[in-house]
Amino acid sequence: MKSLVANAALAAVLLAAASPALAQSGTSSLTGRVTDQQDAVLPGTSVTLTSTSTGMSRLVVTNESGLYQFSALPPGRYEMKVELTGFRAAQLTGIELRVDTQTRSDVKLALGPVSESVSVQAESPLINTTDASLGNTLNEEAIRNLPVEARNVVQLLSLQPGVTFIPTNNPSTVDPRYGAASGARSDQQNVTLDGIDVNDPQLQTAFTSAVRITQEALQEFRVNTSNYGAEMGRSSGPQVSLVTKSGSNRFSGSGYEFMRRTATSSNEYFLKLSQLSSGQPNKAPKLDKDIFGGALGGPIKRNRFFFFGNFEGLKESSESPVVRSVPSESFRDGVMMYLCASASACPATTVRGFSASHAIPAGWHGMTPEEIAALDPLRIGPSAAAASYWKQFPLPNEPGTDGHNIMDYRFAAPIKNDFKTYITRFDYKLTDAQHLFGRFNAQDDVVNSAPQFPGLSPLSQRTAKNLGTAIGYDAALRSNLMNSFRYGFTRIDSTTLGSTRSNYNNFRFLSNFNGEGSEFNSSRETPTHNFVDDISWLKGTHTIKAGTNIRFTRLPSSRESGSFLSATVNPSWVAGIGRRNMPGSSFCTVSLCGELPPVGSSGQAGYADGWLNILGVLSQSTLRANYLTDGTLQGIGSPVARTYATDEYEWYVQDMWQIRPNLTISGGVRYGLDAPPYEIHGLQVAPTISMGQWFADRVAGMQKGIPSNASPIVQFDLAGPKSHKRGFYDWDKNNIAPRVSAAWAPHPSGGLLGALTGDGKLVVRSGYAKVFDRLGQGLANNFDNGFAFGMSTSISSPFGLAYESDPSVRFRDITTMPPTVPAAPPGGFPQTPPIRAGIITTSIDDTIKTPSAHMVNVAVARELRRNFAIEAAYVGRFGRDLLVRRDIAMPLNLVDTKSGMDYFTAAQTVIKAAQNAGLTGNSAAAAYVALGAIPYWENLFPGAANGTLTATQAVARAYMRNAPDYITALYDMDESCSPSCSIFGPFAYFSEQYDSLAALSSIGHSDYHALQLTARKRYSSGYQVDVNYTLSRSKDLGSQVERGGAFGNFSNGGYTGFLLNSFEPEAHYGYSDFDVRHQMNVNGFAELPFGHGKKFGANTSGFVNEIIGDWSIAGLMRMTSGFPFNVYNCRSCWPTNWNLQGNSMLVDPDKLPETATTLNAVDGRPSPFVNAADALTFFRRALPGEVGLRNVLRGDGYFSIDTSVSKAWPIYKSQRLRFRWDTFNLTNTPKFDVGNMTMFPDRSGFGRYNGTLATCDGQAGRCMQFALRYEF
Repeated sequence: MKSLVANAALAAVLLAAASPALAQSGTSSLTGRVTDQQDAVLPGTSVTLTSTSTGMSRLVVTNESGLYQFSALPPGRYEMKVELTGFRAAQLTGIELRVDTQTRSDVKLALGPVSESVSVQAESPLINTTDASLGNTLNEEAIRNLPVEARNVVQLLSLQPGVTFIPTNNPSTVDPRYGAASGARSDQQNVTLDGIDVNDPQLQTAFTSAVRITQEALQEFRVNTSNYGAEMGRSSGPQVSLVTKSGSNRFSGSGYEFMRRTATSSNEYFLKLSQLSSGQPNKAPKLDKDIFGGALGGPIKRNRFFFFGNFEGLKESSESPVVRSVPSESFRDGVMMYLCASASACPATTVRGFSASHAIPAGWHGMTPEEIAALDPLRIGPSAAAASYWKQFPLPNEPGTDGHNIMDYRFAAPIKNDFKTYITRFDYKLTDAQHLFGRFNAQDDVVNSAPQFPGLSPLSQRTAKNLGTAIGYDAALRSNLMNSFRYGFTRIDSTTLGSTRSNYNNFRFLSNFNGEGSEFNSSRETPTHNFVDDISWLKGTHTIKAGTNIRFTRLPSSRESGSFLSATVNPSWVAGIGRRNMPGSSFCTVSLCGELPPVGSSGQAGYADGWLNILGVLSQSTLRANYLTDGTLQGIGSPVARTYATDEYEWYVQDMWQIRPNLTISGGVRYGLDAPPYEIHGLQVAPTISMGQWFADRVAGMQKGIPSNASPIVQFDLAGPKSHKRGFYDWDKNNIAPRVSAAWAPHPSGGLLGALTGDGKLVVRSGYAKVFDRLGQGLANNFDNGFAFGMSTSISSPFGLAYESDPSVRFRDITTMPPTVPAAPPGGFPQTPPIRAGIITTSIDDTIKTPSAHMVNVAVARELRRNFAIEAAYVGRFGRDLLVRRDIAMPLNLVDTKSGMDYFTAAQTVIKAAQNAGLTGNSAAAAYVALGAIPYWENLFPGAANGTLTATQAVARAYMRNAPDYITALYDMDESCSPSCSIFGPFAYFSEQYDSLAALSSIGHSDYHALQLTARKRYSSGYQVDVNYTLSRSKDLGSQVERGGAFGNFSNGGYTGFLLNSFEPEAHYGYSDFDVRHQMNVNGFAELPFGHGKKFGANTSGFVNEIIGDWSIAGLMRMTSGFPFNVYNCRSCWPTNWNLQGNSMLVDPDKLPETATTLNAVDGRPSPFVNAADALTFFRRALPGEVGLRNVLRGDGYFSIDTSVSKAWPIYKSQRLRFRWDTFNLTNTPKFDVGNMTMFPDRSGFGRYNGTLATCDGQAGRCMQFALRYEF
């Protein structure tokens, strides 16, 4: 508390010192020049601006350049009166001021008595004439009329050029496509409400406000997507400004009910397939959703004091399609199937399980319980305990992982949720020059997750009690000097009750019946104090702005996810990766291995995964131990409590110089200073050495032939300001962000050029801006969850042992732990992670610096007749120092200083030589004697030679016996000395402490180029419409968001968000995950021309008008070309990185398989390939050092049309009743999701889509919403 008070005091000092005009304050400004009829400027002119809704007015006087300016105005409609002795007064009406937008209105006065006035209907310019910013404002009419899925108004951000939109019902999604804009990553959006930060500081989720804002309470909405001025910042992506409604001199309000029902919904595509395949009727999930509420606004005291309030509730009792992995009927009965190497050796047959006979398709072999027991080192066979546990699972209705052993069950899971939103706002005019407002938001939500299986309770229940407050004070200090102050407090308050309350076991690739290990108790709060102060000064032809924005955020959190022990049936954790007992394997010495049909190469992963699961071998057990700063060990299941903090400071200054009436140049700079996140109670640890430098030294050493075991051992100690020690990383004090732009409206006199430019109706704009990302909270939490050794310690049982031979690790029940769980180490600091423990975890690269981007654009806009405007813009964005995940403990690409050859080259050379000689893992040792010597292996591994084979030949045999899992061969050599260690001894390649250590490093870069086209029709003649089209290309090293998991959570058929080869980062440079070549969105609404006052039926009777009058329509259309996708290298082979398999390589680098969405292609499901079986032939397994292709293939894009039809009936005076019918995904077009595919070449089902980019909260293909609204 003392720290927060001190910070608040510091904020006050900084605000007073900097003074300073954040254009993202949620206000508007109006400027212009007053001249006579001969364009001579008129200084000293009185300009009075009056709000038509509240009557509040403000007076300014033009300066020596004839310029006037009104700043910090509430958005809305205004009237303006311009007066000067000797001239007729000018009265301008209909001036519309938009949020965070400077409007220009020049005035010419005519000679005459001031008592005479000339009335002019003002029209706000359709095009930006002042700077290089790109973006658009959506007014109240558009917000209210457009159909918005789930009434989440922040999704309207997507109605801009260059913004990627996909539907999702998970607001914390790590999908990098969700909300990426003009090359900026999706977690870099900045959302303000009434000028106050309402971002989620931990998750930084796109299209999301920390406090919910309803359509009913939102007055205006502006998005600046690129090249905004120095007055905007905090993050480098789109700047989103929301403004709540305020009351007026007139009472107005509404009451409404929106409802969705199952009867008007279509079935979700894959749920329908699963229903039909299991003999069930095609039945759409239940969809009962009601949104209801009311709003009221008006005067407390006319022309001075106003209020507005809104309540909105949402009750949902619906069903959502979910997928669980379950054992097949035969697998749970003790029968395991595998794909045969030769289909002719495996005709269709039936085999007997524990209790029944099961049909085995041709090309597959069904292992009986007796055959499994014969191959089992313990001769036990299928686990009776596992079989008993699996009996309670429903039978599968989808192919799933392999289509025969581990399959899927898709069902409509019941969901019951309740949301409440409260919004109030008060506006008060202190004087004509001073305005005060206050706003309060609160929500009360109860959100239940889906149950694990039908009939069970929800896996978790989350309650959210978020709230936000804002206070604003605007003051005209002088006629040319304006100050605006904002204070905001925003708090996210979320508590989750999970289903996991004890230690747990699980089967990899299978769901646990009660969801053990999936949902835990947790809570988090994110109170943020935000201080904003802005000043605007008109001096001559210069408008000078300056400002500061200060945020203090605390994140008290509690979690139990790291508090329990666990054990997993993990085929990848045993010797041979589950293939030591596989028919056809050279490692299998049991006689039955030679008698059974060999397993096919594309079926080996399925065999390995099924083999360990059917035996119930809990091969990987994991300790999770948590400590206090004094070394006290917390009990199992005790919550882990942390309070991380961030303090952020920003300042800016900007000068907008109107050199000539048609030429404006702006220049400014923004500076940010953000404290590294720290734990306020001292519950923070960090390595005692620099991990970034540790990795750099490993790289420098390997190039000189220095082995990994020469690297220093990593230790941990208490860290952060509470312990008076260095934090996670250092302050970055170089975040200086210059901005410059120019706007020119040529005024040629007549001729063709004059016709083209329209006498000032054409504007050429260009600009450059440097912007910085926001980072910190997500990074700190990922670190604390995984790498805080000694504070939150996680250690697994040793890798690579023959756990199948250990009876103590066989499955007993879901909560009984095997004895292999490591013991908790003693507490206290410093702490040293154990040697040779094979730890796979995450870290922080302490050498990171703040990521940045250079934005450039050139835009040409032309205002046309009848309220139309068009714009074409080149937009470029060049990201630098971007955060990218890499493995800083990756096995070294060690150089042999004698031959000059590195490991990757040596490994590829020896493997290719063996492949060219036709050698396989089953080839006898004598078959390798023809291979020639490779100096690398002879120099570094002389001990591998034996009486038969040279070192090169022995190494080649080790690789081919493990092929294509080449890194396991290196592991055996480097850690087990099989067939030999190098001359440097064990751990010459691998780290002694970490097998994989993921870290976010600021080494990434990106390049975005786009042509953005916009056509806009402002509301007039009863309709308005916007059309946005983007032709773009975006490339980067990785597109993942900061909050993503240690090794990346998003998969688009393969790996894309993690550097698989940390030593060659440029090998990953490719198309961004959000790259789409074409995207288009259209939105608009129109009043139909029927009834009184309209073109048709203007004179009809009252009864007829009740039928044909007051109809309107609205719609949204979004469409993109295909998203990129990848193909995994294989399920159980690792060529380059220890933890991630990588992606496939092309057989011919110049040939790609043909892609096009093909229905009923694989297992009766769609595929992105025209022929998935043929597509397999285009790919090969990656070799050591190779990472595979990244994002060169294209799948489905996104397409949807949402429509709205409404009819209003007048009731009495200004009272109306309106009926509305919204339809989402009107055409019921399924677009398949490249983020949900089966793309392992060594698994059946390769090339299969498993999900759609589903609309309607993912609950239906198409849904309808009906509403009744009373308004006055």
